[in-house]
Amino acid sequence: MNLRKYFEISPGSLPIILSAPHGGYKRPKVIPDKQAGQNIVDKNTYIIAKQIIRSFKDSSIYYLLNKIHRSKVDFNRPPRSNQAFDQSSDLARNIHFAYHDQLRRFAQEAVSTYGRALIIDLHGFTKPKNGYPDIILGHVFGNTLDLLQNSSEDNCDKYWGCSQLYQEFSRFFSLDDGLRISNFNLGYSGGYITQQFYNVKKVSAIQVEVAKYIRLNYELTSKFVKACTKAIINSLLIED
Repeated sequence: MNLRKYFEISPGSLPIILSAPHGGYKRPKVIPDKQAGQNIVDKNTYIIAKQIIRSFKDSSIYYLLNKIHRSKVDFNRPPRSNQAFDQSSDLARNIHFAYHDQLRRFAQEAVSTYGRALIIDLHGFTKPKNGYPDIILGHVFGNTLDLLQNSSEDNCDKYWGCSQLYQEFSRFFSLDDGLRISNFNLGYSGGYITQQFYNVKKVSAIQVEVAKYIRLNYELTSKFVKACTKAIINSLLIED
C-alpha cells in the first residue's frame, strides 16, 4: 500500500512521535462513508501538527498525519467497530491497519534507537460548558505511561513526557492531567490509538485533547504550538 497517498509520514531523529488521526480532509469515492460514529473533523489539528513539526530545525520528530476524512475512516476506534469504517470496505480496513502498524513500527524503532518513545496523539474537542479545562491529557489514567521520571510524585511529574507537557501547557491554559477520574476526562481518557500502548515497555502514549476555541484562534494556536515544542525539548533534557 502506498502510505503517502493516505498519510503524511516521516521517521525522526528524536524519540518523539506525533500522531494526528482526525484532521484529514480527503474523501475518496472508493472508500464508502461510515454508517456510525462521529464524522466531525478535529479542525486545524493537521495544521497545528505541521506547525509543531516545523518548529524543529536541526532535528526532527517522527510523525504520522492522516489525510483521510473522519467520515471515511476513524483511526481512534477499534477495527471491529462500525464507527471505525464501513465493514464492507477492505480498502478502509487496510488503511486503518496501516496507520496502526506504522505507529507501532515508529515506536519500536524509537525504543530500539533511543531507549524510549513518547507518542503525542493530537485531538480536538468542543468545551460543552464553562468550567471545562482547555486541554485534557488522556493516558488511560496512567496506564500508557511506562517511563517514570520521579517515583515519589503522585501527579504528572511522576511520568516522563506527561510532566513536561503539563508544565508547559499550564503556563497558558487550564488542564486536566488525566491521572484520576474527573467530571471532565472520562470521555477523553485515551482512545483506541493510545490504548494500543497499554503497558508497553519504554513507551509513553498521551492523547492531547485541545479545545476548539484554541484551535481556531491564531494567537492561542501559536501559544499551544510553542508550549508543545518547549515540552518536547524539555523532555529530551531528562536522561532515561
